[in-house]
Amino acid sequence: NQTKTIKFENESITGTINLKGAIIDDLTFKKYTETLNGSDNVVLLNPKNIEKGYYVETGWVTNNKNISLPDSNSIWKIDGNKILSPNNSIKLYWSNDEGIKFNKTISLDNNFLFTIEQNIINDTNKTYNFYPYGQIIRNTAPEVTNFYILHEGLIGVFDEQLVEEDYDDIEEKKYSINATSGWTGITDKFWTTIIVPESNKEFRSDYEYKNKFKANFIETKPTTVGANETKSNNIKIIVAAKEVSIIDGYAEKLGIDKFDLAIDWGWFYFIVKPLFFAIDYFFKISGNFGIAIVLITICIRLAFF
Repeated sequence: NQTKTIKFENESITGTINLKGAIIDDLTFKKYTETLNGSDNVVLLNPKNIEKGYYVETGWVTNNKNISLPDSNSIWKIDGNKILSPNNSIKLYWSNDEGIKFNKTISLDNNFLFTIEQNIINDTNKTYNFYPYGQIIRNTAPEVTNFYILHEGLIGVFDEQLVEEDYDDIEEKKYSINATSGWTGITDKFWTTIIVPESNKEFRSDYEYKNKFKANFIETKPTTVGANETKSNNIKIIVAAKEVSIIDGYAEKLGIDKFDLAIDWGWFYFIVKPLFFAIDYFFKISGNFGIAIVLITICIRLAFF
């Protein structure tokens, strides 16, 4: 039997969330096509059971072997609204036989941001420790441009340090780092998939390859849920086209450290990014990139001569 899914849609993206594992595994960009004048929209995320499987999952782990946890094969149930949109969040739940209930409330903005509020309701008389995690899984590496100043692969910022790892590097050796702030993900030439852990929480991030590529994080300090207590955790997922205004907007609005580096500005970031804004400004005035380049060239010459 085919697993049920929940549809999501806004002005920028459309797709589904699979109730098996509560994973985001189907996402299409509504404003971008595969070719310049084509009609086929760009599909970024795909179900795990196909070659180009590419998906995002979140959840909890514990070191207590007596507790059942929801995993990638668990079927989540819907509570209320069955379509995710900017004005309507969805609520999912899964319960074990030990008296613990796991909830996810998923919200979507009008661009590329999913916010996942996941909580644990402990209706037992015992205390348990849980560790929230999130991971992006990609079955196979895509074709990359292989241009030395453009990074395509695994990416993240950890305590303000930019980390870029190629697919073949991770196939050879796992990469791990501990941090107190930052984000992790996978980036393509035009698109990026990013997970942002809850702020002010210590975590470890890993890039690894075991028959598939994984970019993940797990908090290193437990969330302790006492008897008859509820605890929550917040994770943000951004599956975006690399639009400068969108990326910079999320960096500012959400307070994400150096999120503008999700766009590869090259070695001369401090020159290239201001030049981009200048050319963009002149393009908006003139409506022509050729004229914009001439105008920016005149400005540079006036500045230096």
